[in-house]
Amino acid sequence: MELRHLRYFAVLAEELHFGRAAQRLHMAQPPLSQRIRDLENELGVRLFDRTRPRVQLTEAGALLLEHVRPVLAGVDSAREAMRRVRPGEAGVLRVGVPPDTGPPVLPTLTAGFARRVPDVLIDLHELTTDEQLVRLREGELDAGVVRHPGTRWAWSRARWRAGNWASSCAATTPRRGTAARSGCAIWTGRHW
Repeated sequence: MELRHLRYFAVLAEELHFGRAAQRLHMAQPPLSQRIRDLENELGVRLFDRTRPRVQLTEAGALLLEHVRPVLAGVDSAREAMRRVRPGEAGVLRVGVPPDTGPPVLPTLTAGFARRVPDVLIDLHELTTDEQLVRLREGELDAGVVRHPGTRWAWSRARWRAGNWASSCAATTPRRGTAARSGCAIWTGRHW
């Protein structure tokens, strides 16, 4: 039993008209009639009573339809789930975070996003600022959170946008004998 034959059967059962069902399935009527006959032969039952003015489900057809609807819904659901997890199709957000980010901080960073977009998986990667910036540039990350400027990058208080890159940063230049302090979020391309 082929899945497409079950889909043809379900559409015909809804339309109860070969012409309309064939049109909805984007196929000609004779191949649809043949596929329904093939399914009936495979199952050994008549699924439709065909008379000139109309088509009706038989008792066997009505019973099969009860079983087919959940199968098709499950297949559609599985297909949609697979579509969501394909990279680049709003299924996974790859985010770099500093290696020293404490466990209590991560839920705070991700909670708002997870509430707004519950179907998107947040894939966290522990990376230094320099590693994050390289991976962002190479498209291996979608976003990055850094606490201090990288050794190869100069930051200033700014908000900038260039191509698909956007950033919101604040950094202080260290005075002699003090450490630099900053916070920065960087993201690329995708908009959630």
